Amino acid sequence: MKMNAVPRIPEQTPSLSRRTFLGFSAASAALVAFPALLSACSSDSSSGGKKTTVRFWTWYTQQKDEFPKLIAAFEKANPTIHIENRLFGGPNDYLPAMQAAVSAGDPPEIFAPHVYALEYGKAGVLADLKQELGESFLSDFFDSANQEYTTGGKQYGLGWMAQTFGLYYNPDIFARAGVQVPETWDDLITISQTIKQKTGLIPCAFANNPANTDFLFPFITQAADDPTLLLKLDAQTDGASWNSPYVVQGLQKMDTIIKAGVFNPNSSGVQTPQAEASFYNGQAAMMFQGSWGPQDFAQNAPASFVKLYKVAKTPALAKGGKHWCANQAGAGLSVSALSKNKAAAIEFIKFLYDPTRYTSTMNTTNSMPATKSAAAQVQDPILKDMTSWLINGEGSPHIMFGKGTNDAVSSAVDAIFAGTVTPQQAAANIQDSVKRAQGR
Repeated sequence: MKMNAVPRIPEQTPSLSRRTFLGFSAASAALVAFPALLSACSSDSSSGGKKTTVRFWTWYTQQKDEFPKLIAAFEKANPTIHIENRLFGGPNDYLPAMQAAVSAGDPPEIFAPHVYALEYGKAGVLADLKQELGESFLSDFFDSANQEYTTGGKQYGLGWMAQTFGLYYNPDIFARAGVQVPETWDDLITISQTIKQKTGLIPCAFANNPANTDFLFPFITQAADDPTLLLKLDAQTDGASWNSPYVVQGLQKMDTIIKAGVFNPNSSGVQTPQAEASFYNGQAAMMFQGSWGPQDFAQNAPASFVKLYKVAKTPALAKGGKHWCANQAGAGLSVSALSKNKAAAIEFIKFLYDPTRYTSTMNTTNSMPATKSAAAQVQDPILKDMTSWLINGEGSPHIMFGKGTNDAVSSAVDAIFAGTVTPQQAAANIQDSVKRAQGR
């Protein structure tokens, strides 16, 4: 069944999505070269009565209306510091500017590290926030958000917006088909068949353009029942290999779901806005999507749909099993170690993450917070439900920082969707590609 054409979605809608976020990493893989670090400079520091300038670069358009208010309040309380806010429309605009600044040895004082926090940190570009902010400050963040920015005992970034994934569903279509929320992936297959038979609709809208690795990673964690396994796989430590039984088991389950016809045909040609539109326009009963879904639906879906849809946990591997779901922060903030104005940047970071202020910012922008204290105060009912899964400890890593890893896993996911490899071959291909990329 072909999905109908959908109206154009504003660029900022998918710009923060995990899919778009990682879609640019392959094209930027060669950026880890820092020829100008030894001649690093910085923006004007406070001397001779001049204000200290802190450049603040992100593509986080969810807060486009809030950042000016936060900056105005900070500058009023700190009259010797000026925050220069540069908000890009998305990673496609942002990455070239960030790369140029880093290569010139003059990155902004605070910026979004994309997937390069660890490489930048190890190269001396980013400040160690454990040293700058202290363990007590960092302890309020979800462990998985801290873990993604940590290597060698140092932490080079902070989660700004956390994210997880769930199964959004239309309760009216469920009622028509006479099905219940699935507890397991096998349940999902069963109800999908019933939905097709009784309604003729797509069971679950799914976007695999670019490759949806977030769909695979929970399978691996669920198979191992170990949220640290993906960290070990990414770092290639403790003997972890992508060509392992747990990875193969995860790929097998993904392959089974695809072949069972749970998703829309030609998923690898479908992008997030198209899949979302097929869901909120009533062409699909469900959608596997990240926690930015409520933001997108509020902006683009009919008001009646926004009041109607619900969300369920990522299905478990077996009945009674833990519903491990993805949880890290695709949106993060890092501080330059090269700038003379680092101290002023740290003050702005502390201001942004003041518990009351940060909670308000996340609620006002309908965003999922990266801190436990703010997570306990989420107001949007859908996001509140999804955030509770993280508070209950069901979140696990899903952002890979290892050299070559994203490309290798993405290629394997695409090949599974295309039906050109077996799960065993896909797992072996990932490990071989990672080893080549890392020169091992």
